[in-house]
Amino acid sequence: MVRRCSAVFLPLVAASLVGCSSAGSVLQHVPPISNSASAGFGTSPRDGALGKIKHVIVIIQENRSVDNLFNGFCLSTTTCANTVTKDPVSGKALVPVSLAAPYSPFHDHPSFVQEFDNGKMDGFASNLSTCNKPGPCPYTSMAYVPSTETMLYRKLATVDGILSDMTFEPIQGPSFPSHFYAIAGQSGGYSDPNHYAASGGDGDCSPNQPSNMPKIDMRTKYPGKNVGYYPPCDDFPTIFDALTANHNTWKFYSGGSHFWTPTQGIQHLYDPKYKPDGNFAQDVANGQLADVTFITPFHSGDSDHPGFVPNPMNGPNWVVSLVNAVGESPFWNSSAVVVYWDDWGGWFDHVAPPAGPNAKPFRGSFPSWQGNPDPLEYGFRVPFIVISPYARVGAIDHTPRSSVSSLTLIEQAFAIPSMKTLDQFEPDGLDSMMNYSQNPLPYTPVGGAPVSPRRFYSAPTVAKGKR
Repeated sequence: MVRRCSAVFLPLVAASLVGCSSAGSVLQHVPPISNSASAGFGTSPRDGALGKIKHVIVIIQENRSVDNLFNGFCLSTTTCANTVTKDPVSGKALVPVSLAAPYSPFHDHPSFVQEFDNGKMDGFASNLSTCNKPGPCPYTSMAYVPSTETMLYRKLATVDGILSDMTFEPIQGPSFPSHFYAIAGQSGGYSDPNHYAASGGDGDCSPNQPSNMPKIDMRTKYPGKNVGYYPPCDDFPTIFDALTANHNTWKFYSGGSHFWTPTQGIQHLYDPKYKPDGNFAQDVANGQLADVTFITPFHSGDSDHPGFVPNPMNGPNWVVSLVNAVGESPFWNSSAVVVYWDDWGGWFDHVAPPAGPNAKPFRGSFPSWQGNPDPLEYGFRVPFIVISPYARVGAIDHTPRSSVSSLTLIEQAFAIPSMKTLDQFEPDGLDSMMNYSQNPLPYTPVGGAPVSPRRFYSAPTVAKGKR
């Protein structure tokens, strides 16, 4: 998400988009010696989730890179995430900056192009920021969050789950198009006859929306040709359509922001009567967990989005409460909870993604219609955690992938064909992070401050084709 204006703090109301329904190989502990995503790709067996995972819960947080949020994360002296405290290019040391810092680095597509600089990775120090309070404030992107503020996230990746330190944002841009990728593996480029893909924007499919969504011609070479600005509404197949056709249930719980409610930007899923109703934790307690669930935070309450965090523990407590709701329920033994951050937020990350001159997918080849190199895929690393009774607890996954792997997991768990978007290029359905041959591990609750039930409210959408 890109915000270049003052923060507006709203009441803590959140949103459930109710969906259509009817009733591996050994993980290699690769030493973190490479700063390039081309160090090797996973070859884990696919389809391991089928028959084991019956509930997939995807929790999407906001705007953090691996170096920013998991800096110095280790499970032992020999098992550590690939992070640095000093920029290997400029030699500048990263500085500690709170989750609640009152500024947000720019993180649109032009900002990525500047920071990436055709693989030189030397544009972070010159990236600009937006301050959300009067007076002077820091503007640096060269920062990490103190571990005292991320301890709950680190516990999730230690006690009940596994961290991937080589997961990349699928797109070189902000939240709005990234959330399209979260539910469809694209932002329009694979379905549009002209192969135009959204690279930014904000809004929904309601009438009279401003034309604020830039699009890039995916047939042009990196960094792509901007073909103009469009209303923030598109229409292409999503994972929810595939689930509906397969007679699986799904829900999308959203904080209500346009940025983080991509169904409202998809014409055939748009609901003009969008209103608060529903509660994830209560639904789980009532035995009503859908086959597939997506959850996004309330913008100025539980999000980790820089510049809009009133309390640094809000986001971690919110995520832990959601995970605990599943872990302490009868659904635990057949569930996989995926927690990831939608984009890098403009923050420093030292690992060069497979982008620009080095663009190549994690598996197979890009479509022939795409430019060479790809103009929009992939972005910088984002934290990615899987919590499950089948997680390889006690390990860190170094398999290069994008966050679209969560869609591949859903496809494999429910025997759904690939959507033939970016999902087809993922190395596996998170098999390298799971061990389906182990007995289900019991859940160990992760402590955290209680979260008010009103922070789980959600707003439903009317799903087309509901039987």
